[in-house]
Amino acid sequence: MNKARGCFITILIIFVIVVAVFLFIYFVSLNPGDNDILLLGIDEREENNKFEGLTDTIIVYHISSWGSKDCLISIPRDVRVELQDYGWSKINAAYKYGGKEMIKEEIYKLTDIQIDKVIVVNFRSFKEIIDILGGVEITVEEALHDPLSGADFDPGTYLMNGEEALSFVRCRSTAGADLDRVDRQKYLLSEVMKQKFSFSMISSAPRIIEVLNEQTRSDLTVWDFGSLGFVLLFSSKEINWLTIPVEPAYIDGVSYLIVDEDEVKDFLDDYLK
Repeated sequence: MNKARGCFITILIIFVIVVAVFLFIYFVSLNPGDNDILLLGIDEREENNKFEGLTDTIIVYHISSWGSKDCLISIPRDVRVELQDYGWSKINAAYKYGGKEMIKEEIYKLTDIQIDKVIVVNFRSFKEIIDILGGVEITVEEALHDPLSGADFDPGTYLMNGEEALSFVRCRSTAGADLDRVDRQKYLLSEVMKQKFSFSMISSAPRIIEVLNEQTRSDLTVWDFGSLGFVLLFSSKEINWLTIPVEPAYIDGVSYLIVDEDEVKDFLDDYLK
């Protein structure tokens, strides 16, 4: 009996050491310094599932060195850029014309951020992930009634499923149009992180990783997804939520958002540390 008990304790100690080493590797390997992950939301109906087209959402997740706040940096889809071989256009066309390499290049020109990894999410994968998480509680500050996005909310607090959350972040019916939509995207992501990234979601992690691995397009490995989730679980969730400075303008009858690249870089300089 004593021998069996001693054997069990030895195995338990070895297991604890292995887990500790594994956790240490997670911390060190994911965050030796800065990492920048680009999240793209594709404006694509779920029946297509080709991951082609314009990008509805462009967000850079900047993982800072330990001790500094991470940043989520939104780049509005209507930002005016000059695309190689295609001339002046909105930045949301960069992925459609030149894939992830072109949009990474445009983001670098705007921000000096060198993207490390890219994950592309379409309507279907977004909805499935929200549903797996059990929905997200969202407070609607002003009425949102938009037939194009499907949003139909009076002011109040809602436990939104995937379909409702998608209509919420895609709505452009308010006065600020795309800039208001960017704010709603950041708000929803913030609430998902605050409400859902806890140890209670560990049981859902395999299903989430399966959706991310099979129903998104990215150069992240399963290890990357697991590492990112681990950081979010143990982070303070105090994140800087930023939108690059822009000015609205009409050029040749088209609505754009104009940026000054030097102003954008100066704005981000204090955060990207």
